[in-house]
Amino acid sequence: MKKFISSIMCMLFLLFAIQANCQKMTWTTKSKAAKALGLQGAVHMMNAEFEQAYQDFSEAVKLDPNFTVALAFMANLSYGNARKEYEQKALKSATNKTEGEKLFVSLLDSSLTQQNRQDIWAKLYTMFPDGAMLGHFYVVTRATPEESFSAAEEYIKKFPDQPGMYNNIAYYYLQNKKDMDMAKQYFEKYISLYPGGSNPYDSMGEFYLDAGDTANAKKYYTMALEKYPFLNSSVNALQKMATDKK
Repeated sequence: MKKFISSIMCMLFLLFAIQANCQKMTWTTKSKAAKALGLQGAVHMMNAEFEQAYQDFSEAVKLDPNFTVALAFMANLSYGNARKEYEQKALKSATNKTEGEKLFVSLLDSSLTQQNRQDIWAKLYTMFPDGAMLGHFYVVTRATPEESFSAAEEYIKKFPDQPGMYNNIAYYYLQNKKDMDMAKQYFEKYISLYPGGSNPYDSMGEFYLDAGDTANAKKYYTMALEKYPFLNSSVNALQKMATDKK
């Protein structure tokens, strides 16, 4: 637990430092605690830890029901009527906010095409090039794996200590280039930068499962659940492995 808290605080420090620059999107909120939770949620989002992100953003909007960025994330993390309610709240909350926040909320428009969304992420990243979170989602929304990989390489030059992008690059090597050695190197780098997270171990578990090494796959999926016991991908993987073994 101590390592987990230390790792989260490190990520928050980096995000606060990035936000200190002038070329970043404002996260308007009257609550410092809500902002801290929002930033922590962003760390989880960039590391594909969606269950934890949901908890963080949910607590943030309880503290500040008018927190536009957190409401937008809650809409993306919700389904059905709950999603519609968060969309409406986010759009309403953005009325008197900054142009960046309004543009960010515009991504909730269900009529947007994939190209529209890619263009909005590109515009946001151009407007706020010092934002690690915006840059992350700019990378992962590129049109092709090759474009995303190229953008990811540029991203880690600019934000070398942001762990989530190493995970994305590792998966590119694993799934697109079929280069297991390079994939493993990037997954290991991911773990070293974010040792308190759950997703690095879940990703390494998937790496070993793809490699046919079920013993190490089980080891890393179990480590992921030690960090966060409700990580669905690791729970499901271990259950499937147990069923297949039977």
